[in-house]
Amino acid sequence: MPVPQRTASTAVSWCTPFLLPFYDILIHRISVPFIWRCSTKNILRPLFSNNFSRRHVDIGVGTGYFPRRAIKDTARDPKDQHLALVDMSEYALVTARRRVLSKYPEAQVSCVQADAVLPLPESLRGQKFTSASLFLVIHHMSQPTASKVNAITNAKSLLTKDGVLVGCTVLGKQWEKTDQGYKVKSEEPLGRAATSLLGYCNRRGGFDNWHDDPNILTEALKAGFEEVETSVIAMMFVFRASKPRGDGQNADRG
Repeated sequence: MPVPQRTASTAVSWCTPFLLPFYDILIHRISVPFIWRCSTKNILRPLFSNNFSRRHVDIGVGTGYFPRRAIKDTARDPKDQHLALVDMSEYALVTARRRVLSKYPEAQVSCVQADAVLPLPESLRGQKFTSASLFLVIHHMSQPTASKVNAITNAKSLLTKDGVLVGCTVLGKQWEKTDQGYKVKSEEPLGRAATSLLGYCNRRGGFDNWHDDPNILTEALKAGFEEVETSVIAMMFVFRASKPRGDGQNADRG
């Protein structure tokens, strides 16, 4: 499997044999619930599992934590599950696939090494899925936010007409939802721990999210889907979008 050039995404930087074994503890038990203050157990996992179909593409795979648990949560026969894993990191793909198959060996799991914001490889373009996910990956992608929406566009292109896209990403400052859209509540992250971790991750290149704007992400979702739900939970932007618009079909701005 060829290794792609480092381009629009920096998420691959943490996907190493040393770090991945600690990923679930560091992310799902510590940073997400206690630093970003958005519960994996009560918010993120239900969002993923409730929108996890028999044909699902997971973009930005981590360790395979979410799809493995989604198969359990849906009580689906693993033989009926087709899962495509997409990530820049070969090691993350191997780890996630092995993790899912270790519990559900009858599931159909394929891997595609690709950058989520670049044109999709031929091996993906001809496929269609009824659900897709962008979980905890957008904050790793390189700025500006406007270039990150390519990941949303790519995910949408893989969906059937009734497909659904769900995702979440860590923001670089505090935002709040108003009738006029999202407004900055505070330039400072929520708490000292969030400030310190965001500073460290952005300096090291693991994150590039200081200037991520949920309004731009929301506009991209509304442009691509008929039904869109978004929210900010502490430091996390969470979304669900369904019914992809056809090419040339614009959102009603009235």
